[in-house]
Order: sequence, then structure tokens, then C-alpha cells
Amino acid sequence: MSTKALEFNREKQMQLFEPLPAGEQTRHCQSGRGRVFLDPEPETLYLGQLPIEQHLRQSGIEEPFVVRRLLAKQDWRAFEANYAQSGRAPYSPRSMLGLILYGIMQGVSSLRGLERLARMDIGAMWVSGGICPDHANIGRFITLHGELLSNEFFAGLTRSVLTATGTNGKRVAGDGTVIEAACSHYGLLKEEAAREKLAQAQRELAQSPADTVKQAALARVQEAHDELQARKAARQEKGKATGKVCISLQEPEAMVQPLKRGRGTGPSYKPSVLANEGRVVVGMDIHPSSETGVLPALLDQVKTVSGGEAEELLLDAGYFSRQVLQESIARDISLLCPEGKVAGQPKQSSKYYTKGQFRYDDNRDAYLCPNGQWLTPLGRYRGDAKQEACIRYATPACRDCPVKTHCTRGQRRTIKRYPGDELKDALRTVMQQPQAQARYVKRQGMVEPVFSLLRLKQGLNRFRRRGLAGVKCEFALHILAYNLSRAVAACSNVIYALLKYCLRYLLSQNRIRRSVRLPQGQILQTLC
Repeated sequence: MSTKALEFNREKQMQLFEPLPAGEQTRHCQSGRGRVFLDPEPETLYLGQLPIEQHLRQSGIEEPFVVRRLLAKQDWRAFEANYAQSGRAPYSPRSMLGLILYGIMQGVSSLRGLERLARMDIGAMWVSGGICPDHANIGRFITLHGELLSNEFFAGLTRSVLTATGTNGKRVAGDGTVIEAACSHYGLLKEEAAREKLAQAQRELAQSPADTVKQAALARVQEAHDELQARKAARQEKGKATGKVCISLQEPEAMVQPLKRGRGTGPSYKPSVLANEGRVVVGMDIHPSSETGVLPALLDQVKTVSGGEAEELLLDAGYFSRQVLQESIARDISLLCPEGKVAGQPKQSSKYYTKGQFRYDDNRDAYLCPNGQWLTPLGRYRGDAKQEACIRYATPACRDCPVKTHCTRGQRRTIKRYPGDELKDALRTVMQQPQAQARYVKRQGMVEPVFSLLRLKQGLNRFRRRGLAGVKCEFALHILAYNLSRAVAACSNVIYALLKYCLRYLLSQNRIRRSVRLPQGQILQTLC
């Protein structure tokens, strides 16, 4: 190697007050309504005497270019319509959202972290055009456009990502998880404590009726008390115990439920997603505690994003319910969903045989138990407001059954058959087929990595915003950033495949030595 190759570039750097090279520092764009926005061009940004575009390309960093290119294709008129027509020109929505999404892709989601990123990361400078908003402006932007981010913009950007990845929404897989809310695990209120807290807030306000702080405190306690009463009534309708119902005063919309990774219980939400074969999220929503309750909304999003109804839906055992089956039939979607953890096998219990281990015979109108005995109709229940109608099945053979201890602790085992159980029986039969099991195996690779990347790479282990609306907006930002990362990965794979083809061609033409063995990361440098 020559000595010249080891020398550093000692050319004069730009001075502090020296004007930038030719080009505008700031560009003003005008919306269709006549509003002017600050929309700087990143081509005018320099790192020393080297444009940051050239610096990024020489470093092999393609992520900022893909993100800015995809954002430039979106329709920003709905965002621009939210601004007043007078006053100082604000930053363009494309620049602001570009900074936010690029920051989340790097694992930076706090407002102050994004403020710092805009001033120190050249990738963020390229995506945003070099704007430097403070954390308050970033927070106001998210609050102003929260509804758009969760609906219209999600659909538009996801369409662009589907085009970039060459995928569609015909086959989708669903999953959900539990993410903690932005409040403490302590200070949870039960019914008596909530009633006492409400009475105390009312007494304090009665002493100072004009105190706005005490008025806000009373409104917050009243909201938590009303939510607690509503949950108690809902559990009573389902015949569940109400003694464990409690609520957080800081986050009344969150549900107290078991957390992931053995962290006990606490106020949290359940986000759910539908992802396609390219692991692009084509449907997302959040419910305080239910995964199945948001499935219709998720399927509607898939139809909006991909332009057609999903043809195949892969779900885990948590979705094995009559409501999901009926929704799939109404939409003419092929559903693959096991009853237990293993496809084709009934749900298992460590104590007693589950209902899925009793096989129903339609011709005999009877259930066959694991010990080979038939359970025949014992009686019919018409149903009421708390419980729907059903048919009870039993057999007199339970008295002398050798496996009774594995089946029931009562005198005999009874099975209840509800309307719609025939759909579950049909799905059990489908999931026993080898072809269905082979197709269902793909579900894990389609949707399971989504929440892993959201937690490990993007840092979504706990929500920062409060209230269901704020949580939905925050989750939408994370999903948008995740989908952009899928587009970046797809573009990188295409570029690598093209470079690999070019390298093989050069080898075949003896343009470079065949004895040279290069790792994947050096192929680009060799071809250049």
C-alpha cells in the first residue's frame, strides 16, 4: 500500500462565519390553502466542506434517504389544514414527522431525546432538512395531529411501504401484547377507597369552590370512580367476581392486568396488530384489555390499506372464540386458529380434561369423553341476561370411572354446548389437517418479531402518554416507524442482491481476481 493512501485530508475547513456554499439554507413551501411552511432542503447541509448527503452515501448509510423519499410521496394536505392561516411560519409537517419517526427508528422516543437528536444526528438532519425544534414544539405537533397519525396517514404510508416491499394484505397474522401504562403500580383504588377519595375531593372543593386545582382534582377522581363502577357492572353481567376490581387514579382508562415477563400486575393496555408475510403491519389498534374486541377494526384497516379484504387470517389460541369465527365467516376469510398452544391438538389443563378433549358427534348429539363414554343431553337452559342458552350433557358412568380424578371433582362431569360451538368443532377439524398446520407454522415468523423489535429496538416497554387516545397516538408513531424500517430493509436487500449479481458478473469476466474473498460488507467498496 502506498504512503499517499494513509495521508489525511488537510484542506482548509470552513470558518465559523464563512457563508455556506451555493444553495438556500431554508426553503418556504406553500400549501394549497396559502399557508407558508418552513421546509428546508437537506442538500444545503454540510459537514465541514463535505455535503452530508455525500458523507452518508460514502458511509453506506441508506436509511435516511429511504425514509425521506417515502415521506415525500405522502399527502400532507390534511396536516396543513390543522394550522392557522396567520402567524409565524411553522415547520412543515413532513420535516417534523420525519424527525419523530426517524428518531423512534433509532430507539429515541422521548421529546427531549428527539430535540437532541435533531441537533446531533446527521441522518436526522437529512430526513428533517436540518430543522431544530424544541421538545415543546414536538409535543404540540403530536397532540395536534394525533387523529391523523392513527388513521389516514397510517393507511397512506403503509400503502407506500407495501409497494416498496412488494407485499400485500391477502395473508395476515395477528397478535397482541400487554404494555404498561404511564402511571405507578402503587396507589390503586378499590371501590371503597375510590368512594372515600371522591367524598374527600367533594369536601375540599366545597371549602374553596373557585379553586381550579381542586375542580380538576374532583373531575379526575369522579372519572376514576365512574370507570370503576362501569367495570364492576360489566363483570357482574358476566357472572365474574367483583372483589378484585381496582383502578389507577392517574390512568383510569388503563386496565389492571398481568404484565409480561413475570412483572406482576399493573395498569396497562393491550395493543394488537395484523402483519403480512413481509412483516409489514397492515392493521393496528389498542384496547384496555381485549385482543378479540379490536379484530373487526383491524380487518377494516387491512381492507383500507391493501384495497381488498384479507383472504387468510392466522391467529394464536387466544383468539379461539365464537366472535372471531363469526367475524371471519361474515368476511369470507379463511381462519387458522388452534384451540391450544399446538396446532391440531386440544387445549390442555394440568388439573382436569378440558372441553376440547370431549369430541362431539352430530349424528348422535352426544359428547365422547377421553375414557370412551358418551355424554347425552341432560337438560336445556333457556338463558337470561347474564348467561346465554345452552344444552347440558352428562353420563352416569362417571361414578365408577377410573380417570374421574382427572376429569372432575364433583359427582359427575357435565359439558355445556352453546350456540356457535359447531363453528369451533369445524375449526378444530380443520386445524388437524397437515396442510392447515403447515400454513399455520408461518404465523410465528410473520407477527412475533413485530413486538420484539418494538420493545428491544424502539424501546416500547412502557407508554409515555396518558389516556387511551394518547396511547393510540403513541403506538401509531411506533408502528409507522416500524413499517418504515421494513421498507429500509427491503431496499437494502434489493441493493445487496443487485451488487451481488454485479460482482458475479465481474468475476465471470475476470475483471477482479477470483482468489479475492470479500465479506458482505466490503462488496460495495469493491464495486465502487
